[in-house]
Amino acid sequence: MDVSIFLAKLIGLYFIIIGALCILRKRQMAMTGKELVSSKSALVVSAKISLLFGLVIAIDHTIWEYSWRGLITALGYLMILRGVMRYAFPNEVKKMASKIPDEGYVLMSLIVLAIGIYLTYCGFNY
Repeated sequence: MDVSIFLAKLIGLYFIIIGALCILRKRQMAMTGKELVSSKSALVVSAKISLLFGLVIAIDHTIWEYSWRGLITALGYLMILRGVMRYAFPNEVKKMASKIPDEGYVLMSLIVLAIGIYLTYCGFNY
């Protein structure tokens, strides 16, 4: 199986599940997110996981084009950035997270869900 198709299926389904849960259980997921950034140890663990998976994608999937394949590569690099930011600048991440209004949280969840649907469609129909 082509690595792009595998990653589209994996990331797409993951984003659908996370996006849907964040929308359906908005209050609980928002509290969990705030608890995550308030704990430096949890923030460091999530940073390491994000960095690891971002590096895996960046190393094995460097396809820069305006398509779903390029989106996968961009997501990998965003994961690297998120991991580095959380690990190197936890206080700044905490400040930024506290400024996100509830409407912003719902919008981010809808974007994640839309990207998940798009990647899942591309992965299973390519």
